[in-house]
Amino acid sequence: MRVRPAGPDDIATLLALDPIAARSVDRARSIAQWVGAGWCSAAEIDGALAGYAVVHPHFFGRNFLEMLMVAPAFRRRGIGRALLVRALDAQPGAILWTSTNQSNAPMRNLLAQFGFTRMGVIEGLDEGDPELIFRSGV
Repeated sequence: MRVRPAGPDDIATLLALDPIAARSVDRARSIAQWVGAGWCSAAEIDGALAGYAVVHPHFFGRNFLEMLMVAPAFRRRGIGRALLVRALDAQPGAILWTSTNQSNAPMRNLLAQFGFTRMGVIEGLDEGDPELIFRSGV
């Protein structure tokens, strides 16, 4: 497995591996913007893109892991872990913020393995599924 910066040639494949991008013009547009801004890392296995992560500095001037997506066919193979390690290593010693829906147990478990601490909750983004806020290094 290799994690590397995503480039413009990866956009079509990232769109194909993200199940939400297939039905959301906003997600598709965001992926192109994230790649263009240099905020997107891609994980590949044997040359096939298997997932991506997006870290940007726009959370009150702090780094925020906005997206960590692993293609359904590649889940449970350590790809999410590798992408999270890359996000944490990109800014050694810096705090990384992120969020996930309460219903996303795999992401919550991954964050717990890396010592992320729950810092708060936002109600109403996804009706009936609160957004939990986490940060590293607490």
